[in-house]
Amino acid sequence: MKTVTRSFLRYTFRRRGLTVLQFLGIACGVAATVGIVLSARSALTGFSKAIEFLKGKSTHSIERPAGPMDEGILVRLMGDPAVEAFSPVIERSLRLSTAAGAPGFARGSTSGVLARGYKPRASSEPKARPLTGETARILGIDPFLDKNVRPELAYAVTTDKADENLSDRLTFLTKNNAVLVEAQLAHRLGVSVGAAIHTVKGDFEVVGVFPNPSGEPLLLMDIDHAQRLFGLDGRIDRVDLVLNDEPGFLSRWENGYHVQTSLKRRETLAHMLRAFRLNLEALSLLALFVGIFLIYNTAMFAVVSRKKDAGILRSLGAYRSEIVGAFLTEILLLGSFGGLAGGVLGYFLSRFLAGEVGGTISNLYFFLQPAPPSWSLWIVVAGTLLGGIASLLGSLWPLLELVRTDPVRALSGRTADRRSGADARRLATIGAGMILLSLLVLFLSSTQVYAGFAGAFGFLIGASLLTGLALVLVSPPLKRTMARLGGLPGKAAAGNIHLNLGRTAVAVAAFMVALSMSIGLSTMIGSFRRSVERWLDNQISGDLYISSMDELDVPVSFYDELRAVKGIEGVDPYRKTLTSFQGTSAYVSAVDAGVLQRFANFAFLKGGRENWDRVKTGEVIISESFARRFGVKAGDTVTLDAVHGPAKLRVAAVFYDYTSEHGILMMDRAHYLRLFEDPTITSLGIFVDPGNPKRGEILAEVGRRAGDYDLPVFSRDELHANALKVFDSAFAVTTSMRVLAIIVAFFGIAGAILTLFIERQREFGIYRALGFSTLQVGGITLMEGVAMGLLSFIMSLGVGTAMAVILIQVINLRSFNWTVFFYPTGMPYLLAAATALLAGLGGSLYPIFKAWRTYPQMQIREE
Repeated sequence: MKTVTRSFLRYTFRRRGLTVLQFLGIACGVAATVGIVLSARSALTGFSKAIEFLKGKSTHSIERPAGPMDEGILVRLMGDPAVEAFSPVIERSLRLSTAAGAPGFARGSTSGVLARGYKPRASSEPKARPLTGETARILGIDPFLDKNVRPELAYAVTTDKADENLSDRLTFLTKNNAVLVEAQLAHRLGVSVGAAIHTVKGDFEVVGVFPNPSGEPLLLMDIDHAQRLFGLDGRIDRVDLVLNDEPGFLSRWENGYHVQTSLKRRETLAHMLRAFRLNLEALSLLALFVGIFLIYNTAMFAVVSRKKDAGILRSLGAYRSEIVGAFLTEILLLGSFGGLAGGVLGYFLSRFLAGEVGGTISNLYFFLQPAPPSWSLWIVVAGTLLGGIASLLGSLWPLLELVRTDPVRALSGRTADRRSGADARRLATIGAGMILLSLLVLFLSSTQVYAGFAGAFGFLIGASLLTGLALVLVSPPLKRTMARLGGLPGKAAAGNIHLNLGRTAVAVAAFMVALSMSIGLSTMIGSFRRSVERWLDNQISGDLYISSMDELDVPVSFYDELRAVKGIEGVDPYRKTLTSFQGTSAYVSAVDAGVLQRFANFAFLKGGRENWDRVKTGEVIISESFARRFGVKAGDTVTLDAVHGPAKLRVAAVFYDYTSEHGILMMDRAHYLRLFEDPTITSLGIFVDPGNPKRGEILAEVGRRAGDYDLPVFSRDELHANALKVFDSAFAVTTSMRVLAIIVAFFGIAGAILTLFIERQREFGIYRALGFSTLQVGGITLMEGVAMGLLSFIMSLGVGTAMAVILIQVINLRSFNWTVFFYPTGMPYLLAAATALLAGLGGSLYPIFKAWRTYPQMQIREE
């Protein structure tokens, strides 16, 4: 056994080029899987730590169904026997700035207005301030009440180890702009005690630094100062509680308030990540799927290169079991070492992807900045196991072929496989059956996203099994075409592809899958982006938008002021807030139905502007995602928890929307005020008649007045650009995984060509005897590589388009509950064609180099 194994392993070191290609292919496949799994886990771990840190010892929280609540509730809570401790909280986000100066971002944000010609008076022009782009959570707390709920934070506020002076410790309470800064954020900004942090709300003085185990950028401010900062005089966002009698407390506070356990709050927020997490899991499965193809390729190449050695060893008396053991040892070693390297590469990849994942979650859901994954030996162990196990699974079929190899046939050298055509037809029949079964799963299971993923992967597997038959059918025209283009070498190259279906079909299938996923994902992203662009053009149609930042609400007095400005045709006071519906999270928004009926062009699933007439009377409209998520349709009645108890609302219509997959219920502002008594305004939309000759002056006046309130102003184009920027960042991870899948498949193409070259060295001796030059032998190899790449591309045209339809009509719809319209463009196909051509050329370079070096020594030998 040792002798047989040693002879197998010796070959590995002799064929260094092939071994390196196989090693890199496995490493990249494992790295893609490990990288995205680690980055996703890092994001979810950071999310859990942030929730636990901010929760402290609280068991529950109480808040209004929508909007902030009067701080007078604290007196009632103080007398409730079930409350052991409580702490009022104001929780907002705040964008940071790198340049010093007076608060000016809000006014500076009128740059888009200025660019359009709406120039305010020179005296009111501010200086803009560059931003870091980083957003921090700011928490307004009462340090004396909070010490029983979050002792770590209270300790940071009331204790200063560097200076025990009482006046220094009280600075946090006495200075309006005093904040404590989380240690990692302070390090990134390069600030210490006494320094200033510049934000869109002005400059803050750092009076202390505290550790945060969650790593989340966090600022602490006295709650009284936070109320003045955010215009919340006498109001708070929520109260965190420590209760000893939950049923008794709920019986006294069930009307007009929303009481939630800390566990339920965490589950609610975690549920918001469900669709995003599912798509990350699907991407990791895609990487592993392409990697398994490559591992199969690797095992098949090992079988090809060992057939002759196996025949010799069998003729010398070696047992089949010894051959199998030696083969498995080689595969396990190659897979394990490749997996080990893949684990290390995956770790470094995860450090990049973690930031991308965190940024996407922050843009789409709630603020999160996960710490980069920490190094652990388990990463190496996991990569090694993944590479070894996947190699074993991928080698089962090639191992069966090796066991069935006849020693005499193996000693005779390479011969054409007479069964390849029949095998290809049999596999194609299985593949067609898998495609039909996958389509049934896709269309019969209309709600389960996991069924959608299973159907999509089943379709890919079925399509890959059709590759062999496709190569058989395309062989005659391919021979004629390549003979015309390359003469006899071209004809020989086409014949080699057909005669080696066991190797070429697998390589073409792997590359076809990678190209198909590239086309499918690119088309899906492009269609999604185009759908969002059309939605923005129709729904976000105001001339100006004021205060689109989460941390800035619009004063009601400013809204009333703008309504009195002559020339403004309409002002839409938009309010959006997260609430609870059927035990989970959803959004409620308020608008001026009359203004939107005149100026906006909402895309309704049924009907048009007449739907707003019913909204004016107290009915609501819901987003498509709300309708699909909760199974609600036009004409149904929904029940919301309002300030004075449950409110039954009739659904007037359903509209297309891409702001949240969790769903939006929209109502007229007057009805919202009656139900929730929440006058908060998130943003204002300003509409001016395009034909008004004073339109520019009117919009400039709006910008000037907004600047007086330090409110940011965005033109329609700026708001659209910001929305699309968020959209593009959300798909950064998808783009990275697409590139990795193509790299993995590239190694498969290169390995296939190199293996065919090694297997055909005896034929090259015949080519020499027939008068072929070194250049012609290199040409055969080059044309094989290019032909395999182009054949992969041709097959990916249909499969990639089908995958785009599945991703758009099935996966996206079930994951996010919204309709993406299909907008195919030529760019994904052109990129796939260029990738296929470059991969074919690049994969042929090393085999050509090998042919160039060894061709002079190639002779016809009798074995």
